[in-house]
Amino acid sequence: MQETMEITEPEALRALAHPVRQRILMQLSVLEHARAADLAEAIGQPANSVSFHLRVLAKAGMIVEAPEHARDKRDRVWTNVAQSYRVKSDSPGAGEAIVRPALQWTADVFAHHDGDDDAAKRQFMLLTMLLTKEEADQMALEIAELLSRWADRSHQAARDEPAVAREVYQVLSAFGPRDDVSGETAREPTV
Repeated sequence: MQETMEITEPEALRALAHPVRQRILMQLSVLEHARAADLAEAIGQPANSVSFHLRVLAKAGMIVEAPEHARDKRDRVWTNVAQSYRVKSDSPGAGEAIVRPALQWTADVFAHHDGDDDAAKRQFMLLTMLLTKEEADQMALEIAELLSRWADRSHQAARDEPAVAREVYQVLSAFGPRDDVSGETAREPTV
């Protein structure tokens, strides 16, 4: 299994953009391998729907069959091809396939608020900083490491304690230079 698969093809972008397929990839990361019926039960979706989504993910090259875990030749068991998937920002169609649905999800998260909601469960932060290129590179690396560490930790905890109830959380992280409307990078004037 490769550590990270870079997503660049439009077919893979569309495959990754669907929330059910994101849940399937996450669940396969937790279970390490599974059948459609197991995944359907784990994510609360009909088995025929999960089978369809598995075929889409397989066609996009994001999952493969794991025949070594099958009971017989007809049994189809699936596994991820990578521990994580990264969308290259310059991939054609990435904005439409990935970013737009993610932004809609963000808006939906904040539109839905129940009175018992703990404020720590829904966060939105917009910070502006003045960084050198080296500082920006270091911060981007630290953010990626933090998020990866928590994802790995949560998946391992779900494997170790499968009976413990857990909610699916998602993090949308965007980090880059802030451009003004003219398209030029905003810079602090030097004195």
